[in-house]
Amino acid sequence: MIKQRFMLDSNIVIDTLNHKLDLLAFLDNYPDCEVYINLIVKIEVLAKTNMSENEEFEVRAFLNLFKWFEIDRNTSEIAIQIRRTRELRLPDALIAASSISLNATVLSNDPHLRDYKRSDYKSMPCLLSA
Repeated sequence: MIKQRFMLDSNIVIDTLNHKLDLLAFLDNYPDCEVYINLIVKIEVLAKTNMSENEEFEVRAFLNLFKWFEIDRNTSEIAIQIRRTRELRLPDALIAASSISLNATVLSNDPHLRDYKRSDYKSMPCLLSA
């Protein structure tokens, strides 16, 4: 049986850390799923201004709960194809390309990513409030 795979969008992580969303409760509906982040998510989440050392420690610990996806040459080529359509900004294109490379579903509450259409791309919202 193939495990369900998810690629997290930054807004899902940020909303979870801000107690606006309960990602872990949402993921309880998908036992044994694999959940990934990539460099874009890490940068966007940790780039918060005035983050205290304690807050940064907690954020990094939370990010470490998830699997890491490296953006390789193949993924960058997919992102280039996506950017050429000008439908997504570069960070969103890299998240979408990562999900395509992984055959994963993007979890996003961002309409740009959630509503993006491509035959090999899947997305869904994460709407479980904290």
